[in-house]
Amino acid sequence: MTQTLDHQETPHDNTLRRVLGLRPARAVVFDGEDFLDPCPTCGHRAPDVVPPELPPGDPVADVVLDRAAVGQAHRTVAMLMEVLDQRRPATQLADLVAPRVLRYLRAVPVEASGLRGGARLLNFHPSQPHEGAVEVAGSVRLWGCRRALAASFTLVGLDRWMCSTIRIL
Repeated sequence: MTQTLDHQETPHDNTLRRVLGLRPARAVVFDGEDFLDPCPTCGHRAPDVVPPELPPGDPVADVVLDRAAVGQAHRTVAMLMEVLDQRRPATQLADLVAPRVLRYLRAVPVEASGLRGGARLLNFHPSQPHEGAVEVAGSVRLWGCRRALAASFTLVGLDRWMCSTIRIL
């Protein structure tokens, strides 16, 4: 920003010091022991150590998302919300989820279905950190409010995905 002073454009920094006849203030960073010159790009204390160089070789390729696994995870999470809302019996998911997931869902208090209550899956964001695992972050409507959801799925056998963990925050 600039400011007009005696019909001239002057920078806003140190304007008062310049008018009073004082030398401009110098920006420094105090590290607890000494005053240091700030980093020229960000203004913070410059790093003491240089980050290490990347290891030699080609970068590791990311795992391509398995569409079948993501589809199964989405269907399972949607069915878990139906179990939570008491629209589906939990016994129907016995082959798709670990027993501790069903115990966790039974412990979550919910209101009856209706305008303010009911459990609904709102967002679904899958990721596959490695082959044989799918992690899900999402949001659900529960108790009339939006809540965060986290779930993890593991590969059991050749093509069966099982929900091993779910948490509603």
